[in-house]
Amino acid sequence: MAPAGERRDAGNGDPASAWRTAALPALALLGVVLPLVFVPQLEDFLYYFRPSDLLPAYGTAWLLLAVLAVPAWLILALVLKGLGAVRGPRGAHALPALHALLGAAVVAAAAIAAAGAALYCLLVWLQTFGLLSGVSFRTQLVWAAVAIGVLIAATPRGRALVRRCAVPVAWCVAFGALAAISVPFFGWRSGAGAPAPAPTLAGVQADPRPGTSGQPLPVAGGPLPAAQRRPHIVLLTIDALSAEHMSLYGAARPTTPMLSAFAAGATTFQRTYANGNFTTPGIASILTGTRPWTHRALQLPSWPEDATRRESLPAVLQRGGYQTGYVSTNAAAGAAKNGLGSYFGFASRDRIQDLNLCTDSLSALLKYACPVAAMPLFAELLTLAAAVHGQPGSGHYDPRLATGPALAWLQSVDKSRPVFLWVHLYPPHSPYAAPTPWLGRFDASGAARSLADTEPHWAYAMGEVSPALAQTLTDRYDESVRYVDHYAGAFLQRALQLLGPDTVVVVTADHGESFRHGYGAHTGPGLYDEIIHVPLIVKLPEQTQGGRCDALSEQADIAPTLAQLAGIAPPPLWEGHSLLGACAASASDPLPAGSAPGYDTPVFSMNFEQNRRHAALTTGSVAVIEGRWKLVHYLGRPHYPQMPPLHDTLYDLAADPRETVNQAAAQPAEVTRLRRLIDAQLARHGGAQ
Repeated sequence: MAPAGERRDAGNGDPASAWRTAALPALALLGVVLPLVFVPQLEDFLYYFRPSDLLPAYGTAWLLLAVLAVPAWLILALVLKGLGAVRGPRGAHALPALHALLGAAVVAAAAIAAAGAALYCLLVWLQTFGLLSGVSFRTQLVWAAVAIGVLIAATPRGRALVRRCAVPVAWCVAFGALAAISVPFFGWRSGAGAPAPAPTLAGVQADPRPGTSGQPLPVAGGPLPAAQRRPHIVLLTIDALSAEHMSLYGAARPTTPMLSAFAAGATTFQRTYANGNFTTPGIASILTGTRPWTHRALQLPSWPEDATRRESLPAVLQRGGYQTGYVSTNAAAGAAKNGLGSYFGFASRDRIQDLNLCTDSLSALLKYACPVAAMPLFAELLTLAAAVHGQPGSGHYDPRLATGPALAWLQSVDKSRPVFLWVHLYPPHSPYAAPTPWLGRFDASGAARSLADTEPHWAYAMGEVSPALAQTLTDRYDESVRYVDHYAGAFLQRALQLLGPDTVVVVTADHGESFRHGYGAHTGPGLYDEIIHVPLIVKLPEQTQGGRCDALSEQADIAPTLAQLAGIAPPPLWEGHSLLGACAASASDPLPAGSAPGYDTPVFSMNFEQNRRHAALTTGSVAVIEGRWKLVHYLGRPHYPQMPPLHDTLYDLAADPRETVNQAAAQPAEVTRLRRLIDAQLARHGGAQ
């Protein structure tokens, strides 16, 4: 006969024992797995957290796991209790073997989870010393965790070990619960509804770039004085849309016929640059009027600093009486994820239903949801869920998922008051496979036609891709550009019908996409024009005549431009300048030598994702573009797979728009001059915060 302790472990009809046994996997997950997996993430978290953020981040992770663990505990307890209650004709257990087997399986599951976390933590520690770098937990150590867990569940000593660990594990669970209680105290802080200076509705002077005339755009239908009207505003951002791949900007393929038709009645800015090379810094610069070294949204899970959020474009428009709304697809571009959710009265979030814990909806409630979602523990759980759920089809990224609710809101909103609507579309972001009839339009072959086959080779990994595959991925990307163009054009047409001619429309992108230079997609230190040269189309109220503007501009200029059109003075924190008047004296040559007005003020793009968010900016890359010249300066020692040695590069964009020849050695004076511009900005904005 088994000892009494082991009979209690098996349950044997004791209801309390059933609850205790069923709780073991939840206790292992919350009291062993979470702390062991969280500790190796501390260094990564401190890249975009302050130390005080670690407690609510841990609490957020605990809450997300508790949502999974607690229901599983209840279900297991009820099953064990039910099996224990089944009796035969003489009152004996009817299903003793099944009951004992399930109890042992529950203990084994808890032990496997704990052993797996311990092995993972040990592997990460060893790999920091360069040991076992080729070992993968998922493929090689998981079976060791299973063996250890089964051994613990199958032996008396193992089960005794489980009982001895119960108390310290319970204390770890209790600590997690206390951390979860702290989460509301570290939530989003905003100035929504706070008193603010009354917006200036009249007498706003143009804030042109130095060297421009300060006059309205040289097209028909320029803005009327702000005192006379306050136009509706529609801001459309398109993810990963490179200007170089748009027929509107001279691409050979007919990729953007709808946007070209729209631009026939708008002003197309020929030389607009993203301030960052991926979504988070790009969207933050568009909405805050500041560059990444100021707003410090430097990593994908991070968000703009409090001061830049309080003085953001949606904040000042909301305080100025605008009805504000947004529709998000990519969570990294969501207003809630970026701490701007309180400045929007209408929100339609997460229109693309990816299997992901980093969602705009969850971020509205849990500030740290996206950083926590990047933990390997949640990545493994989502991989398992995706295997069960299956991969979505390419229609999963249908732009109508975003444009539908946006147009519905425009139809119902009070149009007697000014409206600000921001819509973010996901295509042509990877994966590039578009649905029919766009798929195959530029490459009829059977290659790379699924979502799995059209993921890019990121950064320098693209250098190992064959030219044929690189061309196929380029073709699929161009098809996706044509796909989003179709629905973007239809959306803009309908939005103007609903709002009327007294509407400002801005179309732009958060960043572009790279297929050349042995560099793929976006992010990383690469600041090639294919990534950072983005579209900017501005349609003013009543505007019917199109025009092209050759003046340099950047994403940070969009907020001041829209604020001026709304009759609202830009906050002093904004680094951008209103583009009203920037085009008045532009020369017909798109890339003059730099003497024409409008070309004297440089623009900047940068990547500091491997720099700690609140530290001095010492690791990353910065590009400055002035006139025909572009200098890319590398700081510190960034680390990326397959990265070659990095050296500063100087390109003459007038003579070499595809950036094939580094002129740094031939033009040392230009390198010195442009470096001084970068150094001056870093001296002003690059310190610790």
